[in-house]
Amino acid sequence: MIYDLIIIGSGPAGISASLYAKRANLNVLIISKEEGNLKKAEKIENYYGLEDSINGKELQKIGEKQAKN
Repeated sequence: MIYDLIIIGSGPAGISASLYAKRANLNVLIISKEEGNLKKAEKIENYYGLEDSINGKELQKIGEKQAKN
């Protein structure tokens, strides 16, 4: 398969980049290690768009879901 964009890392920046790339109809591949630092975060507060605190694993899951759709 040929990709228009290859992103290294699935943290907040990588997921955000993939969201914008998908909106631009680019074929994207994300390369990351299994457990990044975001997934290890126990509590994330005061994050844009989130009213309540969330853990890193949940935030990662939300971002991945958005990137796939």
